[in-house]
Amino acid sequence: MEKNSKILIVDINHGALDIAEEYLFNKDFKNRKLKKGKKENYVILWDIYGKINKLNELYDLKGSSSFTDKDKEIYKKYNKLKDYMPQKLKLITSKIEDIDYSEFSDIIAPVHCPINVKFKTFHESVSEILCTKYKDFISKIITITGVKGKTSTSELINHILNGKYNVYLHNSTQGSITPTEVLNTLNRLEKEKKLYKYDYFIFEISLGLVSSKYGIITNILEDYPIANNLRSAKVKLSTLEFADNCYILKDLYNNYNKIIESLNIANIHIIDNNPPNLKIINKYPLEFQYTPKNNINLKTNDFKLNKKIFGLHNISNCILSYEICKNMMNSEDIIKRIESFELKNRMELEYYNILRNTNPGLNIKSISNSVEDFIESFDNPIICLGGDFGCTCEEINAEKLLNQLLKINKLNKLSNKTLPIYLSGDLGYEIHQIWQKKLNNSEKISNLKIRVEIIENVKITKKEDLIKLKILSEKNNYLIIYRSSIV
Repeated sequence: MEKNSKILIVDINHGALDIAEEYLFNKDFKNRKLKKGKKENYVILWDIYGKINKLNELYDLKGSSSFTDKDKEIYKKYNKLKDYMPQKLKLITSKIEDIDYSEFSDIIAPVHCPINVKFKTFHESVSEILCTKYKDFISKIITITGVKGKTSTSELINHILNGKYNVYLHNSTQGSITPTEVLNTLNRLEKEKKLYKYDYFIFEISLGLVSSKYGIITNILEDYPIANNLRSAKVKLSTLEFADNCYILKDLYNNYNKIIESLNIANIHIIDNNPPNLKIINKYPLEFQYTPKNNINLKTNDFKLNKKIFGLHNISNCILSYEICKNMMNSEDIIKRIESFELKNRMELEYYNILRNTNPGLNIKSISNSVEDFIESFDNPIICLGGDFGCTCEEINAEKLLNQLLKINKLNKLSNKTLPIYLSGDLGYEIHQIWQKKLNNSEKISNLKIRVEIIENVKITKKEDLIKLKILSEKNNYLIIYRSSIV
């Protein structure tokens, strides 16, 4: 007698319900993925963080009105699956050490899941579903991942292509960027009969790519640990296989060439973001010259960004976006679109003398580079630095950040002026505590021409905060950096 195929799908917080729904309802996918000799799929949902139990308790106390929008979606979908497929769906909340993985024909989990057993990642599972359910749309999909720069790059590619095509963009500005959001978005657009409306779909995805025509890994600036140190951020490199055409920067390839070459990727494009002929004409507004690789006419292109974009890191974003979009548009049109690009909350000009960056993914290198560029580019600089903890999976180390800032060479080239640094938020408080310890321990920092001040009860995130604190002056230029997802 044939037996059921028991499939373990882990982590309701990050999309297990979305994948379970496909295994239970999508007949084409369900039948194709059954193991030989198995009658039907039987899904075990492992709620590893106890999400459903918590929502049940909260519902009994206050009802669903107390749920966040995301929790409402999770609760609704879980009850839908439970009601429609009660015999094929089971919820477990076992501890990691109590699970017998040998019981299951398939184990599917997020790549950051802290289980020490071989499993199929959500990226792989979503890719399989897309190739079955939306195979005719793969040629229209662009996916972007990386430690830094993925939101900015997705916004820029969207802006460029929007000049000629109908484009759908989903990135961290719209919400969750788990791989299952690609599937959810296409399902919703199909239900709304809008799927054929778009020429291209752009998705920012955390920790890897899924099936797509073009896939970009912006960088791996910090190979931070995930899954309780069982894996690290470089695991996203293995997802290059899901893209028909892969684009990475030369810096990334040089750092991880052995891993990348072992993957035997057929169509990989290595883009040199710092070629010998790259010439920076102006740092602000940013202007540079770039000659693309294999350019038959050796034509040098002049790239200009408007005053609302600041920072040399935008050169890499521009070059990557340019190389991708050359597949759909001519160079002249791409360059014109880049010049009109604006980006909210990612190093933008808020006021004529205020630059702000409230990106939740800010890391040590991006912050120190921004401060260094700012000091060099503007007279009478003032730095406002702060942030909240718990913005992303990758937490920031306050002591390492301060040490990196103190190494900036420009701090010793401020003539007779002192650089004011105002700290705010939990991150600012921790930096100030470390600064005070350094002063008390007589570390050699007193010669630096900086003045550090902690601001209590106010998070400096915008112009109005500077006015409220009475530190806004026309003679100064301000850089506001606040690491937060809520501003």
